[in-house]
This record gives sequence, structure tokens and C-alpha cells, in this order.
Amino acid sequence: MHLSVSLKEATHLTGASLDCLITLLIKQVSLEGRTEYYSAWRHATDPDLGVNGQVRYRLLTNTDLFRITANGSIFTAAPLDREKRDQYELVVQASDGAKDPRRTTLTLFIRVLDVDDNSPIFSQSAYHAVLPENSPAGTVFLNISAVDPDLDANTTYRIRTKDARDLFAVDPLTGELKSLRSLDFEKLLPNATTQTFVVEALDGGSGKMPPGLASVTVTVLDMNDFPPEFSQTLYRGMVAPNAVKGTVVTTVHADDQDPLSSPMGRWMGFPALSLEDSPQQAPFLILGTAASRVHYRVNMKEFAYSTSIFEVDENSGNVLTRVNLNEEPNTKFTLAVIAYDDGQPVMFSGSVVEITVLQPSIIPVFTQEEYSRDQIHVQHKEFSYREVSQESVKEQKMEEN
Repeated sequence: MHLSVSLKEATHLTGASLDCLITLLIKQVSLEGRTEYYSAWRHATDPDLGVNGQVRYRLLTNTDLFRITANGSIFTAAPLDREKRDQYELVVQASDGAKDPRRTTLTLFIRVLDVDDNSPIFSQSAYHAVLPENSPAGTVFLNISAVDPDLDANTTYRIRTKDARDLFAVDPLTGELKSLRSLDFEKLLPNATTQTFVVEALDGGSGKMPPGLASVTVTVLDMNDFPPEFSQTLYRGMVAPNAVKGTVVTTVHADDQDPLSSPMGRWMGFPALSLEDSPQQAPFLILGTAASRVHYRVNMKEFAYSTSIFEVDENSGNVLTRVNLNEEPNTKFTLAVIAYDDGQPVMFSGSVVEITVLQPSIIPVFTQEEYSRDQIHVQHKEFSYREVSQESVKEQKMEEN
């Protein structure tokens, strides 16, 4: 670091005098340990002889940062940091050796010159970004920036992590991060849907300062690639003519081929076999990515009367009675149901449910009201299971009133 010092003004008094044009050059010796800066300048002169002609010097300002010897040599008393302050004003006084000394002063303006002593600093130590899957190559998803307090730093950017350079690139001047190719969420499963790497800001000065570092985490966002697909195009169900509200008529089911968040990230349903006098349903546990989660609803625009007495549970797919029924036997109802997911954009598909009101003479009933644990056999499927009695269900002919 150099300090360029120029004389602003000199006041001439009788006796000691200072030259009007003085150039003071201060050179930095060390940045570590004891730091001193020496300066040589043209001294004041006094035409008197002997002691009266001896000139002494002292500083009147900034004595905590600078010092001057009796013979006019100037040193810094502490390191100077241009980034904190780049200019100082020193008032130097010269006096002769007379018993009644004569004095004169001058003002020095000292400008601190810059040296490369700072590394670039990122605006954030950790960056986070989301990149939708299937985005085209060249998609800009993040801007990083770093500041170097040194003058003319000319900071440039680079991806430090080698593996990340196969997927991403950074503009060395602007800090724009972009994808090098389109990324498929499904192909990155199970462990590569989130990419974390290190970026660096390089010092364009002397090149001696270490680069600034920051981490970047890019999450590849799963987009909705597939609509839910019903297992059947037509479902059939039967219901008693006097079924109570909440009776399960049948169950529809749809799968979505979008990936689950983990091997355990799937629908797990536990529907209970519902009787007229036991309309309660077991709860469903909803897991999985948004695009893979399937919900159900009735298409209210079709079969208006059917939608007024039947509904479908949003999560389980159970088709239920909305009201207590009072329908004629052999009456048939048609219900349009829709399966949709939580992805962006939402995708959906449809199916049809045909519901027949049973004749009282063929309504199945259980042979007993309660069954012990060893009488129960569990039929397990991939996404749900039902409790089914090992006892046979007999058709009981009901006597006409």
C-alpha cells in the first residue's frame, strides 16, 4: 500500500519556513506484525545560525495514526485500511531552537492507495433454488453475487464442485446459474433430486487472496407427468332400498404413476366393511408426492339425481349414501366419479359407477353379529385391505309383510 501525500498550504512565519511544494511518499512495509511506514520529505529551513537555526517537527493532528521524529521523518503508528478510510489530514508544525521559538505549519492531505487485501464475500453463505423438472437446457434458476471491497476487484464466478459442472453452469461475469440439460425427476430418484454444490467468487486483483465460497442447493421439482388411472372403466355396486346415510356401496380405486417420495410414500387405506347399522369408516393415511396423491369426487354435472343421494369419499374412494334411502327395488343409478391428483397442473380421469337397489329377498346378511379374532381373515392388497369374515354370508329370504 502506498500513500500519496501532497502539500495543500504552507504558512510562512519569520524564522523557520517550510517549502511550499512538498511531495511526501509513504510506502507500506508490512501488513502483519509491527507495521511502520517511512516517509521522506524536504525539511523546513531556518537561516539563523547555531541553536536558533535548528528546526524541530511535531504533528498536531492524527497523532494516534502517525508520528514524526524531531528531524522530520514521518511514520505510521498503526496499520491503515483504505476500505475503512482512504484520506487523512496531517498538520505539521516546525519550530526553531530559540528560547522564544518561531513556528510555522503546513497541512498534508494523505490519500491511502488500495492493495488487494480482501477476498470476495457472497451475499449469502447458502443459496437455495427450485428447478422444475423438464425445464429446457439453459434455464436460469438463480443469481449469485459477491462483493469485493478492494478497488478494481473484477470478481468472477465458478462452480467449485466438479460433478455439478455436468448439470449446471455459472456465467463468470453475471453469476447467473443455469441448467445444462433438461432434468427428469424420475431418473434422478431416489437420491439425486436435490443437488448441493459449492460456488466460488474469484479475486481479480493480484490473485493472491483466496476465493469467496458459498453453497448452492438445487431441488428438482417433480412436475405432474401422469394422470390417475382407474382400475376399471365401470364399477358396480348394490344397496338396500332402506340403507342409512353413510352406507358403503362400493369402492373405486385409481393409481398415479408419478413417483412416490419414498418406498413408504404410498396410499395406505383401511376401509371397514360397512353395514346398514354400522356406517363408520376407518381413516386413511395419505402419503407420497403431491403428483402421486389421488383424490376422488363426484362429477356434479352428470346424473344430477344420483349425485343428490350418493357421494364418494375424497381419500378412500368409498361410494357412500348421502341420505337415508327410500328407493324402489331394482332401481338403477349411475354416478360419474373423477380421480384427480395434487400435482401441478392437476391431472384427472373419470369412471362410472352403476348402483342397483336390491330386492329385499336377496339382501345378504351375516350369520352372527360378532366374530372373534381367529374367525377373521385379512385379504391384503397393495394399497388397501378389507376385513372379511370366514363365515359364509347366507341369503335370507325375508317374509313379505
